[in-house]
Amino acid sequence: MKNKLMKGLLVSSLFVATIGTSFAGTYIGIDYGKVSNEDEIEVNNGNTGTLDNKYSDFSIKFGSGNDGDWKTQVRLSMITFDEALFDASNKDLTEIGVDAIKEFEAANNLYPFIKFGFGFGWMDVDGYLDDSIKEFSFNAGVGVSYEVMEDLDVLAGVDYVGRSWQDIEIINTGLEASVSGSGMKAYAGINYSF
Repeated sequence: MKNKLMKGLLVSSLFVATIGTSFAGTYIGIDYGKVSNEDEIEVNNGNTGTLDNKYSDFSIKFGSGNDGDWKTQVRLSMITFDEALFDASNKDLTEIGVDAIKEFEAANNLYPFIKFGFGFGWMDVDGYLDDSIKEFSFNAGVGVSYEVMEDLDVLAGVDYVGRSWQDIEIINTGLEASVSGSGMKAYAGINYSF
């Protein structure tokens, strides 16, 4: 059931982004951010705990929209946690997401914006019933974009990011863990319009 939901969200996201690109200017870009993150862990035997686990987030994005107006983008994020969360070796999360951005023209070539979106992804794990774990995330934030040249924008922002992982069963124990996390992401990026 969860796989069907994740696939449905992915197809819907790509459809929304494709529709958006047919109506407005198109851009590609990259973002890099650092996140101060706290994960909450609950096990079905009553044990709970928290883990401060920072991560870095490198994203490649493809979007559409005009400066000073609405934009939509699809992103592929490669996220690397400072510490392994589910086992001793796997720290890398791959996520596909969609964001809606509303820019406001403040001054010549300067565009403050608000942003919200969601993503879903997967991480390889060892020692569990499944060999990978899936997650769903949402983000909301603010930032500013500056048009350096006609087709080139630089941007910076801060997002609140919430993430919920699928429940995962530990092999041969009967234990199931539930993990969710949240944090603040500071990032910078560049967009090229064509």
